[in-house]
Amino acid sequence: MPKKSNVIYSAHPELRQPHMIVALNGWVDGGESATGSLRFLRRKLRPLKLAEIPASHFQVCQMPGELSLRPYSRIEEGLLKEYRSQRNTFYFWVNPEGDRDVILFNGSEPNLNWEEYAAAILEVVREFGVARIYMLGGVLDRIPHTREPNVTCACTDLALRDELAEHGIEPLSYEGPGGIRTTLLYLSQKLHVEMAVLHARVTYYPEFNVVIARNPRAIRALVRRLVNLLSLNIDFDELDREVQEFERRITYMALQNHEFQAYIEAMEKEYSESETPDSSRAQAEDAIQAVEELLRGHLDDESLR
Repeated sequence: MPKKSNVIYSAHPELRQPHMIVALNGWVDGGESATGSLRFLRRKLRPLKLAEIPASHFQVCQMPGELSLRPYSRIEEGLLKEYRSQRNTFYFWVNPEGDRDVILFNGSEPNLNWEEYAAAILEVVREFGVARIYMLGGVLDRIPHTREPNVTCACTDLALRDELAEHGIEPLSYEGPGGIRTTLLYLSQKLHVEMAVLHARVTYYPEFNVVIARNPRAIRALVRRLVNLLSLNIDFDELDREVQEFERRITYMALQNHEFQAYIEAMEKEYSESETPDSSRAQAEDAIQAVEELLRGHLDDESLR
């Protein structure tokens, strides 16, 4: 008896060796680096819905401190007007100027059945002949908000790693708790599917309880690499303006606090003087603890939106 699929298809287009871009909210989506990048690409490319992975088998809505996992609802004057559950949705875009199409997957990190969730993604990979997967993420790190973030990678094979190095994407070294990204990377490697996890460094000022909920610099760093890798014709005017406003707002905050300003200036000097391949790698324990604190809401609520 054939195994029941966890994917519900909305369309079956003929796609040309597409590359897939995966972004999940939750763990290692610091500054909305992954989900913000995918939303930007969706606005620019206007892709069509391809398929969906129902959330009920993989997500737990009642997680302590995780209001974002619960269904969104809107009630007006006593009447329910809108109800939206968590979505795990695939989209497709046919490239009119190139010979390779794109599949985008926007989902929520699963709480349950990780390998089954990853297998559902890989089912879509097989169904449409996906040639490569790029999975996005952002790690909170010691980087000033005025500097361009580095992007690092973990890959399924050496050839892909070397190719990414030509685009300014550095190999990551890490040992510690894994997530759904490494699960998908592991299963892709076993199935000989090319995959790379791309992580942007994301500004984090824990000493001053400043949480940057959305970091346009990190988003732009990831999107720039993807645009080059996929040969997409996309303008960055919108993101450039957001980066300018982002920097202006934090700089204004620093002007109100001389200690904060001195801290940023010292970090900028340290970043400029010690920027080496090793310095671009996040310290594993610090990054993990920072992400956990951010996602579980243990930081003071002084955040930028």
